[in-house]
Amino acid sequence: MIAMNRGRKVAFCLVAAAAIGGPGAREARAQGGFFNRGASAPAKAAQPAPAPAPAPAEVPALKEVRVPTNATDPIAIVNNEVITRQQLADECVARKGQEILDTLIARRLIEQAMRAQKMEVTPKEIDDEIDSVAMRTAGVTRDVWLRNLDKERGISPAQYARDIIYPALALRKLAVPRVQVTEQDIKDAFEANFGPRLRCRMILCKDIRSANEIWEELRKNPAGFEKLAKDRSMDTSTRATGGVLPEPIARHAVPRDVTDGVFAQLVDGDPKDSNPAHKPKDGDFTGPIQLNEAGWMIIRREEVVPGKSGKLEDPNVKNMLQAQMFDVKLNAAMSTLFEDLMKNSSIDNKLTGQVKMAREEEHPDYRSGLDAKVQRMSAAGETQANPPAGRNITGPTSPTSIGANRAPAGVPAGAAATATQLQQTIRTAPRTAPPGN
Repeated sequence: MIAMNRGRKVAFCLVAAAAIGGPGAREARAQGGFFNRGASAPAKAAQPAPAPAPAPAEVPALKEVRVPTNATDPIAIVNNEVITRQQLADECVARKGQEILDTLIARRLIEQAMRAQKMEVTPKEIDDEIDSVAMRTAGVTRDVWLRNLDKERGISPAQYARDIIYPALALRKLAVPRVQVTEQDIKDAFEANFGPRLRCRMILCKDIRSANEIWEELRKNPAGFEKLAKDRSMDTSTRATGGVLPEPIARHAVPRDVTDGVFAQLVDGDPKDSNPAHKPKDGDFTGPIQLNEAGWMIIRREEVVPGKSGKLEDPNVKNMLQAQMFDVKLNAAMSTLFEDLMKNSSIDNKLTGQVKMAREEEHPDYRSGLDAKVQRMSAAGETQANPPAGRNITGPTSPTSIGANRAPAGVPAGAAATATQLQQTIRTAPRTAPPGN
């Protein structure tokens, strides 16, 4: 039996704020006397006898208590009524079972892949990574980082090492053979780091229908972009400023399909069009561009920020870009690898009742079920028209403007977690190290 909800990805998050191992043991020291594990006290001159100390208050003796292990054992007794371990377990499963089980499934898949490749992650590697993350992320020692993580996020040292650091290191080792940095990658990284950037405004829409409506309004009144952004943009962080993005957009920043589309329409223009009047300029805006399944946007050019000085031929620059692109591509490869592990594995989830077959998307029943869903959507009138081509609006009428025949740029589903993450994904060039790794 194939579950209706096939292909659901395990919710597996490598937490950006990594925590560390527990604090080191501290040596106990004797207090208030000369006795310390049999060490003799140095001789001293005779002193007057001290006044007798008050008798110590009675302290209850320590008593060893074992946590009940059998299902019917009492875990608590309330006014002589027993709450059993099984009752506690059932309540925990009902509240957090799916989340914890997803983590266990993800970790088991990674462990199986590591065994198949005869790889391992050593305790020292885990300790070193914890130290590095603590210092890199917050500039603190592992002890401070761990205490803060435990206190503020409820993640224990053991949980962090087991469920966060180990999977990240293991996926990294598994993904390294997939990574290859080409000369084109280095060239793109150079353009992202040293090339001109685009300062712009944005209107974020929930669907293509809303984006089309706003785009048509802008065609009639290009000067109304700022007001429309304030009134109708979904992005609360930029709405108050009329859609101004806090930082300029870098060429080739992720998501690539978005930034490449924006630069093509608002900076590069149509290479076949030699008419200077059609070249992109400040005030032009794109057609609707898809950010993800739940977000479409329209970008207006405010100005082009000149690039920084630098030469690709400089060995230091090239080495820096090589390392940068390796980290970026490694991060992407880790995500793809985990998706492949999920795709190629069979999972019978008894908690949710879902059954996922290995490579189930190749199964005829899966394909027919997907087609049936598409047909039902069409029958219900839920399909949407193709979005208009992106254009640079230079006046009330400009049918030959740059990009008039350009299909809107699109982004694969899941390229950004949510539409509100646009500022974090689009405004900066690839970073030298993925956050949280």
